[in-house]
Amino acid sequence: RGQNNSRVGEDVRPKKPAIPAPIPPPPQRHRGPLPYSSIGSQNVPVPLAANATLQRKKGMLQRRRNESVCSVCQKPASSFLIALDKKYHAECFKCVGCHNTIDSSGPFAYMTDERGDKHPLHRKCYAELYGVKCAVCRKSIPAGPDGKVSFVKHPFFDSEQMCPRHAQRPGRRCTGCHRFEPEGQPFADLNDAGRCVCYACCRSVIVDSEDAQPLWDKVVAFLETKLHLPIWKDLRKVPILIVGYEALNDQMRTTRAVHGGSSQIMTRGLCLTEHQSGRKFKLAAMKFNKNNLSFEACDVEARGFSFFQVPDASKVNPDASVTAILCLSGLPRDLAASVLAHEAIHAWIKLHPRFDIQYPIPPQVEEGCAQLVAMLFLTDGLDAAATETYDDGGPSDEKLRQYFKFSIETDDHEIYGEGYRKAAKAYSNIGIEALLSHVVLYQDFPET
Repeated sequence: RGQNNSRVGEDVRPKKPAIPAPIPPPPQRHRGPLPYSSIGSQNVPVPLAANATLQRKKGMLQRRRNESVCSVCQKPASSFLIALDKKYHAECFKCVGCHNTIDSSGPFAYMTDERGDKHPLHRKCYAELYGVKCAVCRKSIPAGPDGKVSFVKHPFFDSEQMCPRHAQRPGRRCTGCHRFEPEGQPFADLNDAGRCVCYACCRSVIVDSEDAQPLWDKVVAFLETKLHLPIWKDLRKVPILIVGYEALNDQMRTTRAVHGGSSQIMTRGLCLTEHQSGRKFKLAAMKFNKNNLSFEACDVEARGFSFFQVPDASKVNPDASVTAILCLSGLPRDLAASVLAHEAIHAWIKLHPRFDIQYPIPPQVEEGCAQLVAMLFLTDGLDAAATETYDDGGPSDEKLRQYFKFSIETDDHEIYGEGYRKAAKAYSNIGIEALLSHVVLYQDFPET
């Protein structure tokens, strides 16, 4: 006889993917003057003028007239300084950075070696050796009179800090991870509306529609096998188009889409329905040129583009027709995949047998559900990301994926951020299919 390996009372139903624990934002996360930036500051761990004066009052930094031995030259001195628990000739009290004499009457810095011994430094030398470096100009960011270093920083990557003066005339940012482009070390140029991509994102960059098709297949398989959603007819065959910035934004203006004002998906993807049939899209066909560090046309005569015409809508049920999905070119693989997962939910909703275009779903509800599935896909729909880092100093693939999830979780936009959090709450209570079906039928989140 066949044996049943299930224990009595055991729940053998497939488990739904869990929403990951939130990634906490970095400390002092205040909105910065630029998109995808925050304002940061930190205390420079050096004695300030007030502290030095206090030390002199307490007798820790003073001149004495008794015989002693200098800790630097090991020679006796009738007059010496006491600082950092050591005795110095005035002329031996030198910076270990530049080896010039330090004025003992003013503030100074120090470093501590592996044995715990302290060594004096000019404050400027300390900043050069150990201070906060600007990611743009590579120079140390100077401290203010209060000893604090103020800077504009990336909200996720701690080493991405820049001088406040750069915010007044901001340079380019990576189109994938929004890191700052360093001066003299340009990122790869996408030749599309001034956009560029850093070399960390460039490792898996998606620049044409052929690259995107396997990602779409993976997204559909995730919806079917991991989320256990029914896959409607024609969802697998929706054309996936990788397009440039202007093509995507022109389409958003034409359709009056709500994709805007958020930090993650808005200007990166779009689901086209029957109302956009007949339009022609210019598609990129690009390759990377190592000589000039930019993407250029594969076919010079075609100038790097081919064209795709959106097919006519289904005559059986035009309200349930999805004609194409657009995704912005130049995104790293994981980000492009999350955009496709987001747009897949728009398509799934439009193709649902009970969807009625006369009863539109509020943007916060539909976009929130789409962001939820993008998060679930980043968490449970991709292979493990590589942890290796490279000589360019950029983040690993694993760190990039964490940032893409972080962007969804911490989005404060009313439609995308709040929508995601409401969708996540409902998902944790009733699961994804019940949530999406309720949204299609009642155009709102279920009461939980």
